[in-house]
Amino acid sequence: MQKLTAFFQLIRYKNLLIVALSQYFIRFSLTETFLPFPALSKFQFLLFVITTILITAAGYIVNDIYDVETDTINKKKHLIIGQIINVKTAVIWYSICNLIALAVGIYLSIIIDKPLYSLVFVYCIFFLWRYSKSMKTGFLIGNLHVAILTALVFINTALFDIIPHIHYSGNESGMMILKIILVYAIFSFLLTLIREFIKDLEDKEGDIAIKAKTVAIVLGDKKTKIISLILSLFVAAIILAWQNFQYQIISLNSIKWDGEVYKSVIIWGTDQFAIIYTGILQTTILLFVIKLYKAKVKKDFYFLSQFSKIIMLLGICSIPLFTYFYLL
Repeated sequence: MQKLTAFFQLIRYKNLLIVALSQYFIRFSLTETFLPFPALSKFQFLLFVITTILITAAGYIVNDIYDVETDTINKKKHLIIGQIINVKTAVIWYSICNLIALAVGIYLSIIIDKPLYSLVFVYCIFFLWRYSKSMKTGFLIGNLHVAILTALVFINTALFDIIPHIHYSGNESGMMILKIILVYAIFSFLLTLIREFIKDLEDKEGDIAIKAKTVAIVLGDKKTKIISLILSLFVAAIILAWQNFQYQIISLNSIKWDGEVYKSVIIWGTDQFAIIYTGILQTTILLFVIKLYKAKVKKDFYFLSQFSKIIMLLGICSIPLFTYFYLL
């Protein structure tokens, strides 16, 4: 039982759940709701989600394999590889996850008649390994790749389940969904990049021990915090732009013509509930900015790292909620 619990901790099952929710929210709340039919059947989409989860889980496993030295300093109380699960077993699980994921990924690419799409899975597997082996100890490049891979959770869903059949729908709904997915991909990219910088600050002690060149080490705590604050404010600005758009739509729909309310347009995510929810999300980000500004010690950065996950979850939960109230 101890090894099973350790294995779930090793693959970060909570993060995998967020990945699965993100892709299923897009499927149920956008693709199946607004398009005549998706490119993947329900079973094929399940395989697609499993493939994403397996690659992500493998990434966490190989990351901890290469991280044993730094984790003995940064997370010595939570060390799994080498204490509960031996390295050989971890490597076997890493290989199995990737082989199954790659095989299924190639199958799905052939099914949608886009065989070159299988290279996306090759890219994810290769760079998760490369990141764990060397990129994460380098300056910036590793942080960027993790952020890109997170954004691909959303973009890949569009590649495999929407784009192959979007020419059949030939309507505005398909383009609307792609724009929505792009916004969430950008949101996840920026939030993950911020979290990566915060984790560099949190793990600085161990990274110094292995002579890493992370952003926090090269630029120092102050500059890394400033960059993270600027990116956080940029996320807040993007949400503010969306809030302004929401207000404009609500105002436009409230124009009276001959004594009656003139309903000009109804756009996904611009109803009154969506405005309230977006305001809550904006508030959490501003609280995050305040906590980041005040952060000084390791436990502060750990809290911010966990807080960023909550913001990410709030963000992706808006997908089904916005669709539900849009359809009322």
